[in-house]
Amino acid sequence: MYRLKSIKLYFFSILKLFFLSFRNIYFKTNFYNKKLITFSPDRIYYNPSTYLSTSLTTITSDFYKITNTTPKLLWKTSAKEKQEFENLHSFLWLNKLDRKNSKIITKDIIANWINIFFNYDPNTWKMEITAKRIIAWSSNTDITLENSDKTYKEKFFLSLIKQSNFLLKNLKNLFCNPSKIICCAAIILSGMIFKDNDLNYKIGIKELEKIIKNYFDDSGFPKSRNPEEVFICIKYLILIREWHIEAQKPIPDFLNEIISKCGNCYALLSCSNKQFPLFNGATEINYKDYDIFLKNLKYKFVYKGHEIADLIKIKKKKFEFFIDCGNPPPNTFSKYYQAGCLAFELISNRQKVICNSGYGKYLSPKLASISRSTAAHSTLYINDTSSCIFQKNQSINKVYGNLLVHKHKVIKKNYTEDKDFYSIAAAHNGYEKKFGYIHTRSIRISKKEDKIFGHDELTKTKNYTNLLNYFIRFHIYPDTKIVKTMAGNSILISLSNGEGWSLLSETNNFEIEKNIFLGNKSRIINNESIAMSGKITGEITSIKWMIERVS
Repeated sequence: MYRLKSIKLYFFSILKLFFLSFRNIYFKTNFYNKKLITFSPDRIYYNPSTYLSTSLTTITSDFYKITNTTPKLLWKTSAKEKQEFENLHSFLWLNKLDRKNSKIITKDIIANWINIFFNYDPNTWKMEITAKRIIAWSSNTDITLENSDKTYKEKFFLSLIKQSNFLLKNLKNLFCNPSKIICCAAIILSGMIFKDNDLNYKIGIKELEKIIKNYFDDSGFPKSRNPEEVFICIKYLILIREWHIEAQKPIPDFLNEIISKCGNCYALLSCSNKQFPLFNGATEINYKDYDIFLKNLKYKFVYKGHEIADLIKIKKKKFEFFIDCGNPPPNTFSKYYQAGCLAFELISNRQKVICNSGYGKYLSPKLASISRSTAAHSTLYINDTSSCIFQKNQSINKVYGNLLVHKHKVIKKNYTEDKDFYSIAAAHNGYEKKFGYIHTRSIRISKKEDKIFGHDELTKTKNYTNLLNYFIRFHIYPDTKIVKTMAGNSILISLSNGEGWSLLSETNNFEIEKNIFLGNKSRIINNESIAMSGKITGEITSIKWMIERVS
């Protein structure tokens, strides 16, 4: 049945790729590009505040050294340098430029870009890049438009109209994800700044409401269960709301509601180290500056619960503990999913101690594939096999995203607390079909001491004839020193903030392994992991470990 389904998907993928190739040729024709110009505006009626769009980027003013580079040389950046190329052509770096000394060079850069890329280009006109470019140009009119001549204004306005119409015509082709919300934001803005473009505003609002209904769960968390997407979404949702306030337009009720819910998710994910945990496709995000932005706009999100979207958080005075006890998302939302069920992260005194490896989506396709594995997470796995199996056919993944061909299911999840302990227990069946075992992880966190008691248990449900081995990894955050003691069953962990922790086991010895950290968007970082392993025998295999602060 699975083979038949894969053949069917592969067949449709080839057809879709052929269609996309043909569509790309059509998009490059003069006929199509002329169709994108629906009218020629002569002025804008709403100037979005530059301050609002500064929340979208952390790029510094000298990121591209534009004062030392001629405009033509800027566009020599190869599309293979994915992150740099997208940052460059999105123009969000305009927000960080010196307003006094960059007006002339900025207009020269934009004029040069329009001359080269006025018509569709498959790399520079990617949907999300185009949407960010519309927002950046429109939000920085003091340096992109003010005091410009008639010819420049005409080209500038026509380029904005073409790009916004391009987004509008192709929005339906995007999956429900943050990119679609970003595109909706740009379409809505194009309808606000040009009076004759009001239809864009109405369609953009209508489409945004549809996306919110399909993309978020009842708690306001993206169905992908990716913390990074919470951050991206709330930035653009608040941006749209603030545009409405500035333009004196009524704020849709659904927008207020989703911001409130998504804000609760933001509050739960927030940590003392100002970074979100690395689960389900997330890379490192430092939201310190965004917190200041929210405070200045009088947004305050507070969530007093312990759980949202099956991510459980235990917060004590000096540390935070996260664990993922959730099922994989539907295939529609699994593009960046990682098989890290029952993995955890530990943050102490603003510094991460134990982490997951992060997702290498910005680094390379190969590293992205590696980071999807269960071994890239601080949890247990059997025989070098992940708890989920991913589709490996590149044609299918290119069209449908990274599909899952086998999914685990969480069959038990329980959170309790008493006067002495926070307790979490969860189990999944990701290894039952192939190996005949259920994995249960129990965590008890002392309220009085900084101690975490862990218990991993493998329970047999059917016979498996071949040899089985389990592995448990504890990925250590970069720049953290670890040393194995002589006894072999304990590890000393030294943090750069001066704290000391130890990892001990009464059932196993530990090994220290070289590793790579993929949570950084721009580079691979060397780190280490602590591993314990053993044979799986009998009805129940039990592994116990403890983490405690020692200094």
